[in-house]
This record gives sequence, structure tokens and C-alpha cells, in this order.
Amino acid sequence: MRNLHLSNLLSTSAISLLALVGCQGEPSPPMPRKIVDLSPVISPDLMVRRLGSRALDFLGTDGRTRTSPLVPPMANQAFGLDEIRILSHTGAHLDAPSRLLRGGESPSRIGLDKVFGKAHVIDLRWHNRQSPIEITDLELKPPKAGDIAILLTGYEAPKPEHWPRFAPLSEQAARWLAAKGIKAIATDMPMLARLDDISDRMEKGHPPEVIWAEYLPFFQSQIPVIAGLSHLEVIAKEPQIVFIGFPLALAIGNGAPMRAAALVY
Repeated sequence: MRNLHLSNLLSTSAISLLALVGCQGEPSPPMPRKIVDLSPVISPDLMVRRLGSRALDFLGTDGRTRTSPLVPPMANQAFGLDEIRILSHTGAHLDAPSRLLRGGESPSRIGLDKVFGKAHVIDLRWHNRQSPIEITDLELKPPKAGDIAILLTGYEAPKPEHWPRFAPLSEQAARWLAAKGIKAIATDMPMLARLDDISDRMEKGHPPEVIWAEYLPFFQSQIPVIAGLSHLEVIAKEPQIVFIGFPLALAIGNGAPMRAAALVY
């Protein structure tokens, strides 16, 4: 984990930061106590370690990030450029509505104001990994309208031959959160639904709206879905947090890696 500790020049709220940024002639915006990096390092085997081989086999990929140097046409030339091949949903990433909705937003069309703002961490590490996260679980510390709701589940990577095991978000809880008017949903889970559940629904021939039931309430409400975060335990008890997570501005595709961070005040 990489934390950048900054001077505690001003004791102020995250809301003050949002009000001051971009105002000409005003004092410099207050600096946070620290910036917590919420993005796992994208190494060649990150997704292999995070999801395991069984999940990647189901997805039809080995999950590896690859780089290869750009070879110039003349042997005595060198450009210092690499070609990078990476899964759209690698590490900390945005899940874009274009994944499921016809005409849905691609990563580049997601407004940056939707992935920047006051964060509300819901610590669910106490929850068992066998049953879904329900509305009653979220009501213990409910988010407010305009919050970026962050679900901390304590996700742990599975053994390679096993499915990833975590408490997924139930369809009812997803609809409840979307109705709250949150700005975005973010989590350390690699996805909102478990792959073994998705596999089972596909094998039973369910329609897409059933297979992806946990995602549709957010996509239909234009609420960004952010998954694969790391180091959330560092900010679990912090009272004032601003989340920032800007994805690659991809005009195509249905997801994009991002660099996510928490500004702690």
C-alpha cells in the first residue's frame, strides 16, 4: 500500500474542498491529511491472483496483462513505446452501462463529477461469504443521496481451482441503493455478483435481465459501478473522505481500469 502523507495545513471538511476547487482568486484548496491509493498494482498476473484460474477459464481468458515493445521498421531505430494488452475490467475499474444497455454510456462518456465526491464507507467485513448483502445489512449504516457508497467486504482471492467467494449484492439491495440516489457504487469485490451464480443462471437459460440483475438498477439509473478496489480497510473508520476514481477515457468498450484514491480529511 502506498500512502502519501501531506501537511495538515487546514482542518476542514471534504465539502470545503469541493467548493474551493476551481475558484479563481480564492485561497488554495485545503490539503487532505493523507491520500490513500485504492488501486491494486496492475502486474501481469494481477487478475490470475485476484480471481483464480477457474473464474478466468469461465470468462475465456488467462487474464494476463501483456506488454510488448514496438519494433521499428529500421533495426537501428528505437521508439521506446510498448503495446499493452489488458482486460477492460482489470484491477480497480469502471463497469460501464454499455456492457448491458443498448446505447449505454461508454467509459469516456461517464461524467467525471460522478466518480468524484463525498464517500460513505459501509464496512461489511462481518458478513458471511455464503449469503448476499441485503437491505437490512445496508440499513445499519445507510448512505445519503449524492454519496459515493463504498462497500468494504474484505474480499480475499480464492485458491486457483475455486470460484471467488464473497458476499454479493442482492438484487433488492441494488435497487434500494439506486433508489437512494447515490452518486456511484464502489467496492473491493471484483464484481457485484458472483461468477458461479452468473454461470448457474446462464446454464438455466435465464434472460439477461435476470443474469445481470444486480447491475441493472445502477446502469438504468446512470450510477457508475466501480469494483476491484484495494486498501479500503485503511479508510473504514475515517469520518471525512473524498473519493476520486478516473477511468481511462475509452470511447469504445464496456469498462476501463482506473486510478482510484481516497482523500482523507
